[in-house]
Amino acid sequence: MEKVHIKQSPNDNRAYHHLTLDNGLTVLLVKDSNAEKSAAALTVNVGHFDDPADYQGMAHFLEHMLFLGSEHFPDPGEYQQFISQHGGNHNAWTGTEHSHFYFDIDTPQLQQAIARFADMFCRPLFTEAYVEKERHAIEAEYSLKLKDDSRRIYQVHKETINPAHPFAKFSVGNLNTLNDKPEQTLRGALTQFYQQQYSASRMSLCVVSPNSLITMEQWVKQYFAALPAELPAKAPLAEPLYLADHQAILLNIRPHKDSDKLVASFALPDIQPWYRHKIVSFLASILGDESDGSLLSYLKKAGLVNQLSAGGGIDGSNYKDFTVSFELTKAGRADTGTVLRALYSALARIKQQPLPENLFVERQKLLHWSFIYQEPADALQTASQLSVNLQHYPIEDTIFGDYRMELPDASLYQQLLSWFRPDNMRLMLIAPDVPVLLEAKWYNTPYSVTKLSDELLQTLQNTGPDPEITLPGSNPYLTEQLNLLEKNQHMAVPEQICNTAHLSVWYKADTEFNTPKGHIFLQLSLPQSISNNSQLATSRLWLELFQDHINQQFYTATNAGLNYNLHVQKQGISIHTSGLAANQIQLLQNILLQINTVTFSESRFNEIKQQLCRHWANSSKSKPVARLFSQLSALLQPLNPEIEVLIEQLELLSFPQFCQFAAQLLNDVHLEALMVGNWTSRNATDLQLMLQNWQSNQPSLGSKIPAETFSIKGTGPVWLQTETDSSDHALVVYLAAEQANAAQMALFMLANHLMSPHYFHQLRTEKQMGYLVGTGYVPINTLPGIACYIQSPNFGCTALYQATVTFFEDFLQQIEEMTDATFIDLKQGLTAQLAERDSSLGSRAKRLWLALGQDDTRFDLTNRIICALNKLDRQHFIELLKQLLANDYDLLLLASGPNEGISHIKTMSSAELRQKIAVA
Repeated sequence: MEKVHIKQSPNDNRAYHHLTLDNGLTVLLVKDSNAEKSAAALTVNVGHFDDPADYQGMAHFLEHMLFLGSEHFPDPGEYQQFISQHGGNHNAWTGTEHSHFYFDIDTPQLQQAIARFADMFCRPLFTEAYVEKERHAIEAEYSLKLKDDSRRIYQVHKETINPAHPFAKFSVGNLNTLNDKPEQTLRGALTQFYQQQYSASRMSLCVVSPNSLITMEQWVKQYFAALPAELPAKAPLAEPLYLADHQAILLNIRPHKDSDKLVASFALPDIQPWYRHKIVSFLASILGDESDGSLLSYLKKAGLVNQLSAGGGIDGSNYKDFTVSFELTKAGRADTGTVLRALYSALARIKQQPLPENLFVERQKLLHWSFIYQEPADALQTASQLSVNLQHYPIEDTIFGDYRMELPDASLYQQLLSWFRPDNMRLMLIAPDVPVLLEAKWYNTPYSVTKLSDELLQTLQNTGPDPEITLPGSNPYLTEQLNLLEKNQHMAVPEQICNTAHLSVWYKADTEFNTPKGHIFLQLSLPQSISNNSQLATSRLWLELFQDHINQQFYTATNAGLNYNLHVQKQGISIHTSGLAANQIQLLQNILLQINTVTFSESRFNEIKQQLCRHWANSSKSKPVARLFSQLSALLQPLNPEIEVLIEQLELLSFPQFCQFAAQLLNDVHLEALMVGNWTSRNATDLQLMLQNWQSNQPSLGSKIPAETFSIKGTGPVWLQTETDSSDHALVVYLAAEQANAAQMALFMLANHLMSPHYFHQLRTEKQMGYLVGTGYVPINTLPGIACYIQSPNFGCTALYQATVTFFEDFLQQIEEMTDATFIDLKQGLTAQLAERDSSLGSRAKRLWLALGQDDTRFDLTNRIICALNKLDRQHFIELLKQLLANDYDLLLLASGPNEGISHIKTMSSAELRQKIAVA
């Protein structure tokens, strides 16, 4: 077979080898000499569209079952534990037409990992006991998302399309769909589905490793040759997604969370054949533009919408929905007709002229630069992306397909625009007060369906361009050429080029990733924004209003490869600019100038205030475990109060009070900046001078504000019950270290590393106590901590706690019975994770900024943790575990229910606990 040349970036030094095994498996091998780990990913052209009608959710169920034992590795937890103990991660997902499996691991264990990975697909056991257990896990996953609005709305979509199209099927599955039938057991149906659907010819495998291509090829042939041989090719989807009755309709949908949205969707054919032109995403960029003269700008000025997004929507092998989604104001909710007419005015403007080549060339240039200066992804990201791409692109475009953008024929552009018409449109109005008549199956979503009136359709069809809605202009932030630093200009660590009482600037030229990009982080310490809960709430509102104000002005910057993010963080506001280094200092300067001069209208104040309160209220309806973690953060971080406190403070805030806050916000400001990337020392000096000049125009300057945290030290074990908007039970067990030093960090990181796969397997897979189960390393600022969490529809909080204690005791026994040699081997997995090099300029910049936030000005905390980990022996680790298990250890249990009979744990309210905890 003739070797296919895979087009790759000149910035990509990896070697690629494509082959097809005798059984039909498509394989791409990638030799990456710089990879810290090795990884593999397999995508199979089987998804929930292929579910049998009597066993909906079967593809998803099969994805779960493949992990639970194979012929050569029958232990259901062995694969997960092997991957985790050797520094790796693994997961999988099931989509409409594809399922995807992936892992990474320390390179010396890659062959053994491939052996296990391949055996999952070649020889799954589908053990009867785990078939029964895992169907309950599927039920728990289904129950977990019953109030998830994306799932609820998705189900309404499924019920209002052509019922013969496979999109109409229930994708997740539950106990009602995954069960024994009179004519066939569930295990029999599972085995039959696997045999009829999983074939090497439908699979694509990518392996990424520092190992040689020859070695990887030998392993792939050795372990994947036993895959089921070729099945007949899947027939293309023949049924249309929509029939005539499913178009020109209005769906009224009541969400679980409070929101007001209008979504217009237009039915397109399969757009994959157009991938060379990126024509659909180009059109989305025009409709979704936010600059002056845009559809969004027009509707915001009219007070009808807050946000707009374009180009989303479901897509598959014979359909694509192109959606335009509007977040409505109260006025917009009452006048959706004007919003729709504005959309059709924008479409009329686009249709009245040929494809705007100047705008197309701008996007083409940015995509070309992204390819030419492609930043390296880590092994896992690379394997996953390429495995999926092999299903969608010709082999030669496996990498380049995402970046390829060629000017289309005028006829293709006009063909695309022809689909944007009223009779090819569906509307969704998502709001809590819409009239409804129906209830969707599975998720009980209230909804109704009505035909759009002929009068409305004709009005929209006849709508012409509005002079106030125009196409975007040329981009002032787009530079003509890019220049890279010389390799010898690279700096190992940041240097502090300015250190005064009011300003600190750190600079690091970085050439390792051969990219013209850079990152600037700026922390504005603002003591007038953090002195009480009212200021903490008001500062968040100020930032929302500020971003709302500047988005239109700086939208062109984001279209020119520049990005900016602002957050209420630490002791004030942080700004992060990123992307192409050219013009980035100017962008930051423009943002700072806007901070000085911005003014807000009372009407916008009221709108954004209402929007923010709604968002906060909705967050209290999130998953119970997420709610408990928010409570934990609020308890231990004084500048992060509870959502209810923020809402209460904001509802009391008047516009004059807000203006008074804004007037003094910048008093006593202190700045700390970090510049990393394709920057010269002259750029760093320019940044310093710009910041000093900005500070010279401020009313007063201040010093850096020290971080403040609360500590549970001395509280003993405490049970804190928190109300959640769910019938599920949830528990978070938080244990904190007594000191913030590298040795304690190593201890707690190792505890989490070793416990995590066992905790999941024991409580989720074996005992089926919940679907959302895990552990995490949870540092509060620099104080190490570990949290075990579990959410369950069937077990109360006390039972969840007791199961966690039992797990700890069993885990301790395993460590006590372990040999020192085995313990050292297990430590290596964590050591390898900590020692990983930065995979991109962005990850490096964020790591360095985090270090500064922790006052790690030597940027060597990770090395100190590794040294402490190397010194840690098994006996010291056992002592830690015993300490954590002691009845008097400082322990915080956040629970959705009461403490039922655990006598050594004190029950407190959040107010009582706040009085007890001391400032660290």
